[in-house]
Order: sequence, then C-alpha cells, then structure tokens
Amino acid sequence: MNAKHANALHRRLVALLLLLGPGALFATFSCSSDDDGGSCEPDCAPCVGETCEEICVEGTCNLDCSDGADCSLDCQGDACTLDCQGKSDCSADCEVGGDCDVSCEGQSTCAVDCSAGGDCDLDCAGGSDCSVTCLEDCGGGCSGNSNCSMQCGTGCGIGCTGNGTCSLSCKSDCFVCCQGSGQCELTCTEAEVIDCGNGIKACGACPSPDACEFSAPAD
Repeated sequence: MNAKHANALHRRLVALLLLLGPGALFATFSCSSDDDGGSCEPDCAPCVGETCEEICVEGTCNLDCSDGADCSLDCQGDACTLDCQGKSDCSADCEVGGDCDVSCEGQSTCAVDCSAGGDCDLDCAGGSDCSVTCLEDCGGGCSGNSNCSMQCGTGCGIGCTGNGTCSLSCKSDCFVCCQGSGQCELTCTEAEVIDCGNGIKACGACPSPDACEFSAPAD
C-alpha cells in the first residue's frame, strides 16, 4: 500500500469514528478480562449486589459475592473458591474437575454441582440454604439455622450443628454427623444405615469421630 492510499484509509477511519461518536471509539479499543479466553484467574472481580457470571478457564479462581448478588461460577480450571454472603444467590459448576470450596453465609442460597467430579467442600452458616451434588469425596459443614442437602455417589460426609437441617443421600461409604438440636437424615441406596452413636450415622461402616466436619459458628 502506497502513502496516498494509506492516508486516504486513515481519513476514512477517523471520519467513521467521529460519525459514530465516543461510545464506538471506546468499544473499539477496550476489552474486558472475559474476552481473554473467559478466565478470571486468579481473582474474579467482586460481585456486590448485581448479577455476575464468571468463567474460570485455567488455574485457581476466586469469586466473592455479597449484598444480594446473583453469582454463578463456571469452574473449568484446577480449583475454585466461591464466597457467598449477605443474602446472595450463588452457584458453582464444578463438573469438569471438581475441587471447589464454597462458603455460604448470611441467609444466602448456594448450589454446588460436582456431579462429574469430586473433592468439593461446603461451609454453610447463618441461616443459609445449601445444596451439593457430588460424584465422590465431598464434605460439608452446616451450622446455625441453615438447611443443607447433599447428593453423593461415594465417600461423602456432612456435619450438622445448631438448629440446622441436614440430609445426605448416597450409594455407600458416606456419613452424617449431628450435634446440637439439628435434624439429620441419611439415605443409603447400596448399603445399610448404621447408627454409630454420638450423633453419627453411616452407610456401610462407621467413620472415625474426627472425620466429622462442622462449620464454624457465624459471627
């Protein structure tokens, strides 16, 4: 391209941008972090009182949601952490690799999908409603007036303390630990429910008492 043609092209581009206005100029030269493969690794922007949809493509990602936020985190990377507070509605899709940690407090609602993976942990407190769907090796603690449910294949456990309600449904090698005045329910589809004492029920075999995981009481 010679100089004459280049100058003409430049003049046309400038004229077009001036015609469309400053908004077009900003959109032409700006981009968000999601445009770079959709990954917000390592820290997604905090979601405060708004609707946020984040994707973790690689590495370890963290997302904080608060003040009535509506958050969803699609975890396709190595691991994800979701912190949900202040009457927020949060979900974490961890089907690809599992390994998600979710903290749900302050009358929030949290859902974790590890149905194709495992090693997901849920900490539910402060009158929140929490649910986990897991393939294997998931755990959770439920405290206060929270309501917690977990559906699992094998190797899962949930601890319930305070006035909470906990239910766990699994095939085998699972357990539920109940303290305080909470209500706990265990359903086993491929093993017998065993009362292990001290508020512990199990599918198949009783766990060690120190295997019970409880949420820390909310401040």
